[in-house]
Amino acid sequence: MDGLGDTDVWMDGIAAGKITDFAGEADAADVAELRDYQPIKRLALVACLVHKARMRVRDDLATMFCKRVALKIKKAKVELEEIRLAEREIVEALIGNYRTVLKNIDKGGPAQTALEKAKAMTAEVQAAPADEVARRLEGRVSPTLLALARAQVVQAGGFGAVTKAVEGFGGFAKQYEQIEKVSAHHGNFWEVLLYGQIGRDRAVMFDLAEKLEFTATSEDGRVLDALAHAQRHQAARGEYISALGEDGRAVDISFATQNWQKAVVDKTRTGQFVRKHFEAMVFTALAEELRTGDAAVVGSEEYADWSQQLLAWEAVQEKLASYLVEVGLCEEGEAAEFDAAFFRRQLEDKLRGAAAAADAGYPDNEGLVIDPETGIPSLKAFRADGQRPSAKRLEEEIKARMPERSLMGILARTAYWVEWWRRFGPASGNEPKLADPFGRYVITTFVKGTNMSPYEAARHIPGVSGHEMAYTANRHFSLVLLNEAIADLVNAHARLDISQAWGDGTAVAADGTHMDTYLDNLLAETSVRYGKPGGIAYHHVSDTYIALFTHFIPCGVWEAVYIIEGLLKNTSEVKPTTVHADTQGHLVTWTPCPSLRVGGGRPGCRVRRLRECLCGYSSGGRRTARPWSNCSTRTGRRSRSLPDSFGFSARGTARQTR
Repeated sequence: MDGLGDTDVWMDGIAAGKITDFAGEADAADVAELRDYQPIKRLALVACLVHKARMRVRDDLATMFCKRVALKIKKAKVELEEIRLAEREIVEALIGNYRTVLKNIDKGGPAQTALEKAKAMTAEVQAAPADEVARRLEGRVSPTLLALARAQVVQAGGFGAVTKAVEGFGGFAKQYEQIEKVSAHHGNFWEVLLYGQIGRDRAVMFDLAEKLEFTATSEDGRVLDALAHAQRHQAARGEYISALGEDGRAVDISFATQNWQKAVVDKTRTGQFVRKHFEAMVFTALAEELRTGDAAVVGSEEYADWSQQLLAWEAVQEKLASYLVEVGLCEEGEAAEFDAAFFRRQLEDKLRGAAAAADAGYPDNEGLVIDPETGIPSLKAFRADGQRPSAKRLEEEIKARMPERSLMGILARTAYWVEWWRRFGPASGNEPKLADPFGRYVITTFVKGTNMSPYEAARHIPGVSGHEMAYTANRHFSLVLLNEAIADLVNAHARLDISQAWGDGTAVAADGTHMDTYLDNLLAETSVRYGKPGGIAYHHVSDTYIALFTHFIPCGVWEAVYIIEGLLKNTSEVKPTTVHADTQGHLVTWTPCPSLRVGGGRPGCRVRRLRECLCGYSSGGRRTARPWSNCSTRTGRRSRSLPDSFGFSARGTARQTR
């Protein structure tokens, strides 16, 4: 596909939304329909389709790379667990082997016996004077040399017994391998086992890294520099490679953890890296950089450089004052004073106020309990009261007055009253050329919603063929249009009187549900919790008892990202301000602080665990509340993607959902 040309040059200066619309229109049309377009428009549509296809290919390749690395890490950790289970056998075998070696070297063993015998054989020779040795020589071989040779043979035989003992245990390499496995167990050192998992995929990963063009989204390019160094030594097959780059300076691997640095650097080999561990470290770090957005793929969409999508600073300055007033960060006339220090003081004041309110409300909060010894908070299990007799009578009366309706009838009625069916149509935006678009869209929604295939549904629904339903679903439906139709239903539901009896729409609950998928799906992963492959449908359910938005995400990802993402993509009139979540409900706010340096590091270095209290009290462990302070412990982490910012995170409002 790259042989067609650089599509980025073709699309230079064209809005991304227009490219997406044109590509969607071309994707929905077939050859017969494309022939009806004018040549210029047809060429534009196909060019946009090729451009989006190239982006999707790069997205899929990057996703497969990240998933493959994650799978290999998982297998390495499983292997480590298996080693832990088999630890006793390995340790006992090593102890037995070492005992045998000691017996061969100890007094009375073959090695010591050979040494004593060799010493006795050379004692007479060492005591003879030099003239006596010369007199005895008389042109023949010196007895001294003969005695020394015989002694060397005996001594070598003694030490050969030790070597034979080691060879009997599988050789020195086998012994070193077992020792390395035991060492990995004691230090939770799964990194040294990773290369054994990715070794067979080494060529594919290098080929993928060569096909894709990576770029750093910040000033920190250490991972990409290490990747370039690994690519330069791709043809190497030795145990070690040079630790010096093309410029003669040492390759910086300070981005890696201590375990990785311990595995990569051999203290006995100054200026060299252990090749296999270095390659495994680079692939692991690259996958992590892609997931966190610290590295981007040129020409991609999901892994694109987010910094290139930001507004220019000149445009931000023009709109900053009105924006700050609109979002409530400052009042009229205060925009000139708003800077990083002002924002930080404002945020600290709000955090202090929230902490003080939480402390003041704790005595009256019967559901929250803090252990006085450990300081660990916990929520009491909520037990619902039994159903009252009046509620049962109300339920019976509602069922008696509510007529039974079919699912197809419910869809048709809501489509008629809410008109959500008008959201669907061709990707071009033209009017649908269907005899009955209302009926066709309702039937297609029913078929797709019940997870039936078009041809299977055609056998049970008279008057429509499988081809017609497949045509409508592929060319008139899309995820964007479906979300717009859902927003119409949410808005209509919010206007009902009965929905206000449950809540006012200001609160939302966020949680995920496992969904079965095909195994050959890029989103499909094996869930540790559910024990089967699939994905997670992450829902945002309003307190009015209707789903606002749903994400479909892989198993095992950090769901906290999608808590905020779902709120941002919610286009309905219901705008919640409170999120009730489980343990993933962790709210992160990035605060600009250019002058901050942590541990003498440069901007952009990540600090994984830094705990600091607003009043200056530092805590190296768990989250605690100080009785003499009006603030609580918080967690800070420097952002690598935002070099001049520092993140403070605090627990969001969470309630027990299970």
